[in-house]
Amino acid sequence: YAAEPSRRQLAAVRETTRELGARFDLRVMASFGGTIAVDSEQLVTTLVSGPIGGCLGARHLSEQLGISNIVCTDVGGTSFDWALIVDGEQQITLDPDIAHFKLNLPMVRIDTAGAGSGMYVRVNPLSKRVEFGPDSAGSRIGVSNPQGGVSTVTVTDCGLVVGWLNPDYFLGGELQLSLDAAREGVRRQLAEPLGLSVEVAAAGVLELFESDLKHHLETAVMGQGFEPADFTLLSYGGGGPLHVGGFSEGLGFQDVLVPSWAAAFSAFGCVCADYSYRFDRQIDMELPLDAPAEERGAFVDKLKQIWKQLELRIVSEFAQSGVASSAISLTPRVRMQYTGQLNDIEVEVALDRLAGPDSLVVLVDEFERLYGRIYASAARSPELGYFLTLAVMTGTLPVEKPVLPEEPVQPNATPEAARKGTRRVFTRGEWTETPTYEMDELAAGSQVRGPGIIEAPSTTFAVPAASVAELDTHRIFHLRRA
Repeated sequence: YAAEPSRRQLAAVRETTRELGARFDLRVMASFGGTIAVDSEQLVTTLVSGPIGGCLGARHLSEQLGISNIVCTDVGGTSFDWALIVDGEQQITLDPDIAHFKLNLPMVRIDTAGAGSGMYVRVNPLSKRVEFGPDSAGSRIGVSNPQGGVSTVTVTDCGLVVGWLNPDYFLGGELQLSLDAAREGVRRQLAEPLGLSVEVAAAGVLELFESDLKHHLETAVMGQGFEPADFTLLSYGGGGPLHVGGFSEGLGFQDVLVPSWAAAFSAFGCVCADYSYRFDRQIDMELPLDAPAEERGAFVDKLKQIWKQLELRIVSEFAQSGVASSAISLTPRVRMQYTGQLNDIEVEVALDRLAGPDSLVVLVDEFERLYGRIYASAARSPELGYFLTLAVMTGTLPVEKPVLPEEPVQPNATPEAARKGTRRVFTRGEWTETPTYEMDELAAGSQVRGPGIIEAPSTTFAVPAASVAELDTHRIFHLRRA
């Protein structure tokens, strides 16, 4: 229903790029964490692949910076997406829940809430409570955008009212927003029904919005048995830098990172993805650890035979793009769980270690190690036995990865060189003249003390009071309490 129209559109993009002199083959991000060709048999795997790019970019960043545990957070116009990287690894889920629909689709585990910066904000006439969404203005921004045709106030409109956003510098000045329209919308739709001033109503909406994001984030981390102190928080997306100071406050993360290319971070992550295909087959087999050697040996042979069949499908897909089988790196995996439990996890195993009837302990050892990392060692239940649900084979052709910026730290770096002026910002119940800075002009080593506003054409970074944002050699800001 959806794949073929998408394929035609992607093929048209490929043809146009070739006419313009491109010497590469067009590939598309897939939900399992690789890129695939436009002609791929399973184009459906490109569904919901945009946010997955951010997770891959985070993993690449973690490898470059030597960070083991990262919480990825993406604040866009329509949603708030988050994912956990534990010990440098991401989880794959086979039945993601998208808009209350269960999909039969392998996907990097990512959770989503309808809490983007374009969300509509309303006051319930009965309860007098502020409500967000579920609908959103998306790219139309809000009532402050004269060309958007939006009549309901959004979170972005509230950010404009309190002075976080510069109406003359949205998208670098390409789009002129109306502060007067934003104030009037907030006054009629929020302030008067609540009996508050315009700026107090707008600030209250932003506080509630960021509190909602914080709740999702805290639940995601602690719900898996971790503490925020175990993780570094990475914030990206167009709205991430604007709100990260609020939704990370008080959670106690090891560090809070904001890349200067935060608005394009998911695209950056797509470039980090290898050319890859993934196929799987349901097997539903209990591991015969106590069976005779002959039966255990037959089990190993059957598993290898299934992997071989999946390998042939992968080789066939790569052949369509002229990639020889000798260039492909193959990785066999199984989905495995304790017998009787509901959740399985994906275990990678080297084929050369799986030989003979006694090699099944290799699967057990790897499963136990991974299970203890994802959940907790105390949660292990080997007495239940082990069950294989799925055989998985991934074929990968590595691609060149992007290199992080490297700028030497300026010994006497000061943000004053990038200072643009001041702007009235409503902070802690009062208007304060707040310095503003141009992001691209800040030198490595610069420290911006809050309250402060760091502006770029693609995003705005609000540094809260009593906080400091330091720019490192990779053009990544580190936000911490002053």
